[in-house]
Amino acid sequence: MALKRSKQPSGAINILDVGDAALMVDFRGRDNALSTVHRLCDRLLTSRPSWLLDVIPGIDTLLVCLSFQSLEYQQIRSSARAYLQSTLQEISSSKKLPEKNELVYRIRVCYDPEIAPDLLSSAQQCKLTVREFINRHKNSQTYVDILGFVPGFAYCSGLDPSLRLPRLETPRTAVPAGSVAIAELQTGLYPQSTPGGWNVIGRTPDILFDAARVPPNLLTAGARVEFIEINLDEYKKIQSDLAKKIPRIEESASDANNTVEVLSAGSLTTIQDLPRYGYAHLALSSGGPVDLDSAALANALIGNPFNAVGLEITGVGPRLLFHVDAWVAWVGAPCEAKIDDKRILGNRPVRICQGQTLSFSSIQQGYRIFLAIAGGIDVQSILGGGGSHLSAGIGKKPIQKGELLRLSQAQLSDRVPLLKNMVDSGMNSTKWSIASPIIPSRKTQFIHAIPSLHFDLLSPKEQDLLWKTVWTVSSQSNRMGMRLDSHFKITSPISGIASQGVWFGTVQLPPSGQPILMLSEHQTTGGYPRLLEVVSSERSKLAQMKPGDKFQFIRTTLDKADEANTLYFTNQIKTLNNIESALLGKL
Repeated sequence: MALKRSKQPSGAINILDVGDAALMVDFRGRDNALSTVHRLCDRLLTSRPSWLLDVIPGIDTLLVCLSFQSLEYQQIRSSARAYLQSTLQEISSSKKLPEKNELVYRIRVCYDPEIAPDLLSSAQQCKLTVREFINRHKNSQTYVDILGFVPGFAYCSGLDPSLRLPRLETPRTAVPAGSVAIAELQTGLYPQSTPGGWNVIGRTPDILFDAARVPPNLLTAGARVEFIEINLDEYKKIQSDLAKKIPRIEESASDANNTVEVLSAGSLTTIQDLPRYGYAHLALSSGGPVDLDSAALANALIGNPFNAVGLEITGVGPRLLFHVDAWVAWVGAPCEAKIDDKRILGNRPVRICQGQTLSFSSIQQGYRIFLAIAGGIDVQSILGGGGSHLSAGIGKKPIQKGELLRLSQAQLSDRVPLLKNMVDSGMNSTKWSIASPIIPSRKTQFIHAIPSLHFDLLSPKEQDLLWKTVWTVSSQSNRMGMRLDSHFKITSPISGIASQGVWFGTVQLPPSGQPILMLSEHQTTGGYPRLLEVVSSERSKLAQMKPGDKFQFIRTTLDKADEANTLYFTNQIKTLNNIESALLGKL
């Protein structure tokens, strides 16, 4: 099933609601769509309106993600629409021609079968000699259209039409970093090792994305790319020289003072703080805790700053030895926890003394817990945050046995009036506790979602089946996304969708027929049909779903989503305010 396109009148630019969290500026069918996308994106990133959370360019769309801190949903959307319409009017009425991006990036490429596994077969398919194929590729008028897929991945247009090839029938599970690949009329540059289905015809030694660099991406949208051919010996020498310059990875603390020692790591325990919003235009999704609301509550319980670095525990929890007295709190899924051999309840401030161990058992109901530690874990700040973004290779890897986690201010919580009084009186936990954002259930759950942009491309029968289907969370799920198993099928694949921005909660349907629900480390763009957008207040519920759990989507509207979000986040704010009052001794 091909997506039908029609050319829009010159004055018609649609600004569409995408779920409850974003707007989509739709330039499909317009002349100079991509250049206008870039101009509007640049305006937004320069002015940074208070309602702007992130912005993601697509080939002919711009996804504008909104911040709703005031919970004034309709008012914020109206302000955003007014700004976008006004800015678009300025762009369209400007007599000044758009400034041409004069940047030219010269990317060194080694075209050698030893490191380019599809070079020979690609030349053969195009009925060219290898030398003719290479010359036509490096002489193509190549421009960066957008950055997407993974941080720094460049989608480039301008490929010589004689080199047009389909994607591989079976995608590779790992395409090496630096690979230069082609598919259809595009060239793609892989900044890191990742699965991929494009034809790999070369390899560059140039570093395409480095989180420690300013800016972190080598290529920018709209710029021209020249491919400079190098031979295999030159490639290997450049690689060797670069390897010598790579800075040493931040080491674990070398002494035990003010640290927590990992005696066992659990199945997946990652270092997390707030999401890194503001980098999605570089193809870096926000990351952060999957259960963001549990993280906020855990930090609040011990008087931590809202951005303190803690641990998100997934599946089976760790066993931690404290080499310093510290207050801790954990919120999320119900889980048996012990200090030494004594069971202790969570969702409250808990005091751990030097030499004691804190251990978590396997999470039986739910999937994730956020553990906050007084003052937070001391880690290097990268792109404004200390949290690990596993899919982008940013920050520390999941914690490992024997690792020492240094605490920045282990005594910070001792200054909090309630906790100070408890230390003085010898109490190690409060009698009161708070509720987690959601209570996980073993039964089939219900996730409220709004039909998205391509929902109407399904037949009425397929739409009805989508809502009735009971989905099972696949074992192939991770922090990037939740793959969903079922017997749901559509009669014919939906094609012809240009890459566009996606967000936490977007449900895409790839050709496999197995939907993918985007989570915290989601890719930023995708060309698969987007069927649904999960309501924002369902995030904690999604975070607590583990492989094998079952759920159904429940259809809702934008107005009802706003009502649900208002109720949910008002209660969250009320709980945070009550915690603050309790810690100050005002309750």
